[in-house]
Parts: sequence; C-alpha cells; structure tokens
Amino acid sequence: MKNNDLKPALTWGMTDLALLAAKKAMENRANVEMDAMIDGKSLVETHGQAVRDYVQFEQLIGGAFDFLQRIKRNARGVAIDLGSGTGVGACILSRLEGVENVYAVEFSEYFVEKIMPVVFEKFEAQHGKIQRVVGDFNRLDVADGSVNILLDIDSLHHSEDLDTTLKECDRVLDKDGIIIAIDRAWPDRYTQEKFKEMLDRELPDQLKQKYGIPPGQSFTRRDFGEHEYTIRQWFECFERHGFEPTAFLLRHPPTLNRIWLRLPTFKFSMALSSLLYRLGFRRLWAYGFATTRVMFVCTRK
Repeated sequence: MKNNDLKPALTWGMTDLALLAAKKAMENRANVEMDAMIDGKSLVETHGQAVRDYVQFEQLIGGAFDFLQRIKRNARGVAIDLGSGTGVGACILSRLEGVENVYAVEFSEYFVEKIMPVVFEKFEAQHGKIQRVVGDFNRLDVADGSVNILLDIDSLHHSEDLDTTLKECDRVLDKDGIIIAIDRAWPDRYTQEKFKEMLDRELPDQLKQKYGIPPGQSFTRRDFGEHEYTIRQWFECFERHGFEPTAFLLRHPPTLNRIWLRLPTFKFSMALSSLLYRLGFRRLWAYGFATTRVMFVCTRK
C-alpha cells in the first residue's frame, strides 16, 4: 500500500497535562526533518533513531507477544500506540497477525501528518489497520474496555502525571488487556537527588537547534517533559492501577560474545523467562544491548 491509502488523521484533543513546550519543540523538529527530506535527504539522515532502533523494537514487541503466549495470556485485537512519535510502534503492531486495528496517538500534528507516512512507507506498515490520531495519552477517545493492547515506546516517562495516564489506560483496556512498555527505568538504588541532577541537564545545542530553541536559551530535559523512575517506582504505579508488571532487563553476556551473537539468544532468553515467571519471578532477562531501557509486560491482576 502507498501513502495515499492512509486513513485521514483524527483529532481527539488535549488535556491540560499536555506539555506545550515539548509539543512546540516536537512540531519544530518535524518541520526541520520534513524540509530536509524534501531537499533530498533520506529518512536515515533526518531521523536516524527511527531506523536505527526499529529492529530492536520489532524484536522486543515480538518477544513480548511470544512471552504472553507462553504464559497463556495471548495479546490480540485492538491496540493503541501511546505517544507514537514517528509511528514506529504502530507500524510494528500493524504487521502482527493478531492485531486487528491500531491507533497511533501522538500530540504533535506535524509528526502525525508528515513523519508517520514516511515511516509507514519505509517499513511497509499495514496501512489499512492504522488510524493516526492527534491527541495525548491522558484522553483516549474510545469506549471503556474497548482496547486489548497498549504499547509505550519511550513515551510514558513524558507523562506529567503517570497515575493519571495509567488510570486512563485502565479505563480503556478490557478485562484481559495488556500493557507493553519499553521505557527508561533505573536500578532501585537511584535517588531522587540523582534524578534531579539528570533532569536539570541542558539539551545539547544540536537538539536545541532542531527543536527551535533560541541559542543561549536554557532548555533542560525537564522542560522537554521528561521524568525518571526506578524499576520499583514503575512497578508500584502499575500495581496501583490493577496491573501485574513483569520487567525484562535488557542484558547480554559479555563472555564469549562472538558465540552468543551467533545463537538464537533472544528467543532463548524469552523462553527461560517464561519458565521463571511460572516460578514467581517478576524481574526477568531479555537478551539485548540497551542499558537504560526496560521492557515491562503488564497483565491484569
């Protein structure tokens, strides 16, 4: 399918929690990247992250679906990609046989209208399954219990109030609903003082320029709407809203690395984790190279 087969985007509106500074920055970034592509640059050159991480996200999401099948909690039906950004998550979901429809919800209209179609074309999304939406994840304009799968790729840590966001997730998910969250999480030893230091860091000048921040103006990670949480804090928040979270730490054995890379190590790690899950473990292992991301698979209690 080509881009002219895409359904027109919907608008669900914004809550007061949507951070205007971050929204404006994202819209400026979309314009810069689209102008670069019009000038002949490729998606790889203009938005390398979408291309660089696609294979990893595809593997993790596929692994989460495999894990859920192994523990007899199949994920099928209607999905929402929360804070979809470039639409990579929606694209991956659309290619899964068990997924019927996907809402790609993103608060930047420019990303929805300009960047998503390019990404969908690049990675051969099943356009007929995808509904692009301009909106934020605190106000999902769908009926109670009408969604089966919620996906987060690096977006929920931007929530201004994670409890408000997960309350909305609880509302829209059906009784067997699943959350797959691939997001930043830190060891439990990290303190709030450490997080304050991390969030008060200035964005690099290159990113400020792309986000339309005037030279010399202060713009920190906090201004961009970012937050930091330990794994325990993620667990506690998921549990408050009726979910049972399982965390997959992305690690790879450095010993005999050349051998590990030639083996189906990721599939092995997911199979092993499903066995450990049945023994009661909820902090598991997935073979991967990310040092800051953790994959949470959350089922109903």
